Parts: sequence; structure tokens; C-alpha cells
Amino acid sequence: MLDNTLEKLYKKILEANYLTIGEDVNYAFEEEGSTLYILFEESNGKIDWRNNFAFAKRPYKDMKIKYKVHGGFLKCWKAVEDIIIAKIKEQNDNSTYKFSSIICSGWSQGGALTMLCHECVWFHRPDIRKNCFSVSFEGPRVYGGFKVKKCLRERWAHFYEVVNDKDIVTHMPPRIFGFSHAGNILHIGRHSGLGFINSHKSEGVLQSLEEIQIGEENE
Repeated sequence: MLDNTLEKLYKKILEANYLTIGEDVNYAFEEEGSTLYILFEESNGKIDWRNNFAFAKRPYKDMKIKYKVHGGFLKCWKAVEDIIIAKIKEQNDNSTYKFSSIICSGWSQGGALTMLCHECVWFHRPDIRKNCFSVSFEGPRVYGGFKVKKCLRERWAHFYEVVNDKDIVTHMPPRIFGFSHAGNILHIGRHSGLGFINSHKSEGVLQSLEEIQIGEENE
């Protein structure tokens, strides 16, 4: 999922034909043989910034392992969740699953939805956990806690958070509010000088995708 593959995936997000549901939730499906791409666009309104200050909530009832996620983005996710579950469980005429690999990706608010979508695929399609990869480009923090519980880390083992330079969105909500990123952090554009705002723009992300370093969140 590295180097030019990331660039191709990001361009796929930019060029997709999206459907809208709920409060400005933009999603798209693309099929390439037995591979399904689930894509989420950045918000075109102000809902993502209002969501940045929501409280953490449990994503499901009757959870065996209890944890919380950002309540605002969870609300957005719930608008599209049933559609996603139905799609990933589509079957062929011989009653086998149509998709043997799934790639989820999104940008900005779409990155937040990608984090929730990845866990949804992990839970509902345990047969393809090794073939499910997800990338959040410039997404905010979603996990409700200063660090993902050890017993939950496998859920986001194939989930990647791309952080471009000093992008302010990837630092929202502030860690002092009790939120963190999940999965693997991929730092790009560390020496680009793009700053807090330009690093979030699409041209800034594309400019930085050539330089990729994997590390843990330390901001």
C-alpha cells in the first residue's frame, strides 16, 4: 500500500462519482474484479468542523470489548453503515461472496469514516481480514482514548493514517480531549514546508506522496 500505490488511491478518491446520504456523507463504490473499493470524500459543508468537538460514544450496543469513538463522526457513519454492510456481503449466483478483497479509503472527514468502515469490514467479513487494507488521508482523530487498547489493535492492523507535514486536521480533536489515531501512522511531506493549511489541500498531499516514512504518533 506504499509509494505510487498510495498516489493512485488518492487520485481515485479525487475522481470518484459520489453518492450523498445523511449529513453530507459522500461515498462511492468501485469494483475491479473481485476487489471492492469503498471511498469517502471530504465534507463539502461545515458538519465535519462541528463534529470535531463531539464527545466519544460507543459505536455498537452489546459490545464484548467496550471502546468509544468520536460521536460526531459516528453519527455520520451510522447514516451509511447499512449500505456498506450490504455491499461487502454481496454474493455471486453460487452463493459465495462477490468480493475477496476490500480497500477502503477517504480524505479529511472521509478519512474518519474510513477508520470506522475498516473496523466494520473486519467485523462482518472475518474471512478476508488479511485482504482488507484501508488508508485515511489527512483524517482527524476518531478513537476515543489516548491509546488503542492492546486487545483491539488487530482490528486496525491493516489501517493506515497518512499525515502530511503539519496538517491541522490530523491534529483534531486535540489529544487533550482524549482522542487518538488508530492503526499505522504514515508521515509524508515532513520537509515540504507546506504548513498547517496547505498540507491539507489536495495539491499539497499529491506533492508529498513521494516521501513516505512509517512511524508512531508522537504529537
